[in-house]
Amino acid sequence: MIRRVAFLVLVVMLFPLSLGAQETVTAEVTPAPPETTVVDETERARIDWTEGYIEAQGEAVAPAGKADTAQGKLLARRGAVVDLQRNLLEFLQGVRVDSRTTMRDFMASDVVRTEVQGMIKNVEILEAFWDGEIYTVRGRVKLEQVRRAVLPALPEKPAPKAVPAAPAPGRKPSGSYTGLVVDARHLPLIPAMTFRIVDEKGKEVYGLGSVDRERFLSSGLCDYHNHLDYARGAPRVTDSPLVVKAVRVVGPQNVDLVVSNGDAAKIRGSAYDFRVPCRVSVVKR
Repeated sequence: MIRRVAFLVLVVMLFPLSLGAQETVTAEVTPAPPETTVVDETERARIDWTEGYIEAQGEAVAPAGKADTAQGKLLARRGAVVDLQRNLLEFLQGVRVDSRTTMRDFMASDVVRTEVQGMIKNVEILEAFWDGEIYTVRGRVKLEQVRRAVLPALPEKPAPKAVPAAPAPGRKPSGSYTGLVVDARHLPLIPAMTFRIVDEKGKEVYGLGSVDRERFLSSGLCDYHNHLDYARGAPRVTDSPLVVKAVRVVGPQNVDLVVSNGDAAKIRGSAYDFRVPCRVSVVKR
């Protein structure tokens, strides 16, 4: 591993990069309880589907003979940021956008590729430290940034919609729900940036066509949880969500969900259309 990061530093010295990574260290976040979050991760990167971000780590050493110098430390930091950016990009390419495609497919578009490159270049640095031999940095991009990057290439794009006012707490009309919680803990569901909920006849109940564009960009179609009680009480779905159990997932990628016709009717018939502001949570194992 030391040889790998040393080589990376050498590459950086030979081919200088203009690094736009933010210098801010130790950004404050208020995460959901760890046991409720849905995370996919590799050795160097992770995606948190509950909190909505991708995080990665980069490392590098100073060039030979410069470990105890200010220049060596600076070069090690530069190499660590480049390593972070590379790890972030590599991980991002494998993120599933929908049931058919990943980010790698979308980056065939020049527009998306340019947006992603800019996003990676300006990764937010959360933590950076030097232990005397290795410089380590940890950085993050928000899924909102990724959604905005892929929006121009999405085959179906959400349109601007009038967002209805939510019912006042304690004054929910009969047949009105403040959000939707889909229980899919018994199914091999794969999280994705976009997905569909369909009824047993295959007719769409919820998807990109149901939502307001800005709400989708800012918060996504849903958040994923692995704890039902936490999901049903989360601020996203507020105080009176409709809780339904998914019937099955749609293969082969297991991204889209099927609900019963009866539950589909309740979703469509809610007096408050919680679909427009994306007040939806999905619970998976």
